[in-house]
Amino acid sequence: MANYSNIKNDEQLVFFRTTAWLDEAQQQWHIPIHGWIYEPENSIARKALFSTILKTEYDLAPDRETKANFTRRINLMIADNERGKKIVISLAGRNHVLPPSNVNGHFETVLVVPVADIEAFAEDSLIRYTAVTGNVDKRRFSGEVLLVTPNGLSIISDIDDTVKVSNVRQRSSLLEHTFLLDFSAVPGMAELYDDWSQHNSSLHFVSSSPWQLYTPLVEFLEQEGFPRPALSLKSVRFRDKTLFNLFKKGTETKPAVIENILATYPGRQFILVGDSGEHDPEVYADLLREYPDRILKIYIRNVTQECADDPRYKSLFDGIDQDRWQLFEQAQTLSHR
Repeated sequence: MANYSNIKNDEQLVFFRTTAWLDEAQQQWHIPIHGWIYEPENSIARKALFSTILKTEYDLAPDRETKANFTRRINLMIADNERGKKIVISLAGRNHVLPPSNVNGHFETVLVVPVADIEAFAEDSLIRYTAVTGNVDKRRFSGEVLLVTPNGLSIISDIDDTVKVSNVRQRSSLLEHTFLLDFSAVPGMAELYDDWSQHNSSLHFVSSSPWQLYTPLVEFLEQEGFPRPALSLKSVRFRDKTLFNLFKKGTETKPAVIENILATYPGRQFILVGDSGEHDPEVYADLLREYPDRILKIYIRNVTQECADDPRYKSLFDGIDQDRWQLFEQAQTLSHR
């Protein structure tokens, strides 16, 4: 069997940035690899269907300024996922055959690599790798894994309405910001996260945004100057109108993802950042009660014009010291700790 990736000329491969953890006793890095292989779709009929839904149900329509965004993002959402694909990567001087891709086109594994091998290839606290392709395929598919030390500060953050303007509570505006408009940053958040990054911090975005929009989201975050993050997004499959049912309750998905991060880095402490628009306060308050020694503080961006002494917050944070959580409107009012 050929020891290279099974990628056809009309298929694309995306590697999602992940975070590694160190086994100090065994002197080994655990390197998560996660990616997506798909065939780009440019279906005029499917795009027309979603244009009709946007117009008839939400009074939204792509225009000359937003057409490019709509075309790119919808094409990613309706892409044909490729299952059963073998991907081979070159990492730290060795080739690794990954598990076959699943029905959603995703493939995941964790490689265990000696510390000495990683140190020989690591740069700027990360390790880079590339897909091994056949001699005919000259394309380059590369990925990154952040090397997160056992101790330090980790930021777990929401995306929509926390660092990116989305107006999640208004469905029409949410869809407009997701599929039509240029992504727009919440003022001051990139600078705040950059300040935190100076204190041996890692950044994890945990969001209900779909994996299909990973590349546009990463491009946006990099353009706005956010520190290099890892992202945990939601799996969404194309099924007519259900494409627009993207942002379900965070209480259904976020706790398990965040608890997994906490378990992966037992020696690190955490700051949780979200917004008041949906369920971040509820999710974070429960986590703070369960992990009081691990979570230093909760910051909630106030997009609902609530007050800290409103019944919602009195109930959520009853018995919790006021200095462990904070509503804020301007990022500039927050310090690095």
